[in-house]
Amino acid sequence: VLLLLAAAAFDHAAAEGNFGEEKFKAGDKAPDFTTVDLDDNKVTLSSFNGSNVVLLNFWGLRCGACIEEMPHLNAIYKKYKDKGLKVLGVDTDGVDATIVRNTMKEVGIVADFTILLDQEFTITDTYTNFLVPLTRVISKGGIIEFIHTGYESGNEAEYEKAVTKALGL
Repeated sequence: VLLLLAAAAFDHAAAEGNFGEEKFKAGDKAPDFTTVDLDDNKVTLSSFNGSNVVLLNFWGLRCGACIEEMPHLNAIYKKYKDKGLKVLGVDTDGVDATIVRNTMKEVGIVADFTILLDQEFTITDTYTNFLVPLTRVISKGGIIEFIHTGYESGNEAEYEKAVTKALGL
């Protein structure tokens, strides 16, 4: 019965196109977090407040849509990094850096932006309903400006529009 209820909720979210959006909406303050990147450097979301717009993307190593989306995120990062954009990709698999690196290499993911680890699922649980990919654009003031769950070809135009708006371009 519980599985059927979960499936019905998933189907309803799919029909409404609002996967993961129930936790936050545009205009909400982005919850702060601290974690490490693939090189074990400490990264705190709030450290970008005042200086960077953040495109925060939750993705998984076995998620086909996530893998398809990565080159587009990388292109957006390269285009706007000198204008104040930071892209943070949170791996939602709960694995260590070696597994993430090896799998990225194996499936051909190139990310010039920062990949973060969430081995305890703390960030993932805060921001998502474990549906990936999930993309949020966070203003320099730490406010969520844009939310999108899933990925289909063409969504990157929406991301870029949200990024340019948040950057004031």
